Amino acid sequence: MNSTVVQILVAFLLSIPSFMIAIGNTWTSYALLMLESEDSPIGYRITKNDGNLISSIIMLGSLSAILVVGYIADKIGRKRTAILSGLCYALSWSIIATAKSVTQILIGRFVIGMGTGLHIVTGVVYVGEISQTSIRGSLLTMMTFMYNVGTLISYLEGWFCSYQVINYLNLSIAVGYILLLFILKETPVYLLRLGKEKEAIKSLKFYRGVSTVTQEILDEIVYLKSQLSSDNENNIEDTDINSAVLEKEKLNQENETANDGITEQKSAWSILRTTKSAQRALVLLVIGMDLSVCMGMIAVQAYAGQFFAQAAPSISPHLCSVILAIVVCFVSGLSVFLVDLIPRRVLMVTTCSMAGGCMACLATMLHWTWAPEWGIPLVMVFYCISFHLGTINIPFIQIAETLPPQMNSFGTGVVMCSMFVANFAVLFVFKPAEDSLGLDGVFLLFSIISFMTALISFLTMRETRKVPFEIVQKMFENGYLYKRQQY
Repeated sequence: MNSTVVQILVAFLLSIPSFMIAIGNTWTSYALLMLESEDSPIGYRITKNDGNLISSIIMLGSLSAILVVGYIADKIGRKRTAILSGLCYALSWSIIATAKSVTQILIGRFVIGMGTGLHIVTGVVYVGEISQTSIRGSLLTMMTFMYNVGTLISYLEGWFCSYQVINYLNLSIAVGYILLLFILKETPVYLLRLGKEKEAIKSLKFYRGVSTVTQEILDEIVYLKSQLSSDNENNIEDTDINSAVLEKEKLNQENETANDGITEQKSAWSILRTTKSAQRALVLLVIGMDLSVCMGMIAVQAYAGQFFAQAAPSISPHLCSVILAIVVCFVSGLSVFLVDLIPRRVLMVTTCSMAGGCMACLATMLHWTWAPEWGIPLVMVFYCISFHLGTINIPFIQIAETLPPQMNSFGTGVVMCSMFVANFAVLFVFKPAEDSLGLDGVFLLFSIISFMTALISFLTMRETRKVPFEIVQKMFENGYLYKRQQY
């Protein structure tokens, strides 16, 4: 099978948890209405405070998992951590489907959060370690696309399905995901870190869609080993993969390697403490991720239903949500193809500027009411298009393209943890800020942050599209500001 096709199928499979995350996040938008009704599926009506806790506890579960997922992924491997994430989803929906009390629902929602925390780090690392540089951006963007597809499917579930049918459908997806994961192999990078060179070769063959060891496979193994070596030198002499291995694979016999070990590696913390380029990469990733969170997407999601209801009161709120979800799905699907066609810096700066313009327009519409009612939802749609074309994707992609392999799990965990903290901070201060500044003032602030993100991206973001890892690391050796280099 073609190498690209194999990697696309694997990335699609590893993006299924993103689909389940979206379902878990949007489930409360319709499930709480059922739970708060007289015909509550758990036998009694829940209170508003119960509903708020059910909505928010998922974030607590995510944060608890993110704090330890780097250690877990390095200890038991990427594949087993992905299976553990799937088990969390299966367990959570089992609990929710059979729940007869608010406490059981809370436990289920907390476990969904744990699965989210496990996946949001492991998924990026897993896809990054099995993908080729030429299509890595598109494969990582697939996670965002699947999240938006999950949002759309979740709205449709809430519109057409009963409470129990929704829960058992979600449970079936989680079980199917776990079973499909057993087809995959551990990533070659992780196996090489353990010194399992023979298994790493088999893994790379699987992800490149070949049945024999080709020269390209051997070259890629040597390249991966050079990245993992503590001195980052390509010591081909130390890699005892000789022509006999290739011949034995051609004969479909067991290949033998004289040396299953690799040079001693530094720990993630040791690399971070001693390597300036790694420090700068991590700092800029955290800043970029947090700034993108603070650009206002959460506010748009929170007020989308209200604005649509105001602009088109005769249309069902469910239909409005579905229409917005369809638009976002289409745009995120388009971004899967765009991210590897347009340079990262150009895409990030452009989409941040477009989003900032939309937010500024919304602020003036709300302050001076110069536009018709349907203008506000229209600008919100354009904002979503801008944000999902690049802003939401580039920070995730660059995690896999800028961090040293030894820091993949640890660094991704740090960036994701900062993202969740930023999300919490935005949600926490949004209401007080609205009371103090007004909604138009808050949107103007989001506009300023968006333009500031565009400027910081222009000044500091490295161009990583189809750029070899060692070149990316050299870019960070020159300080925090971006300097164009020839390679």
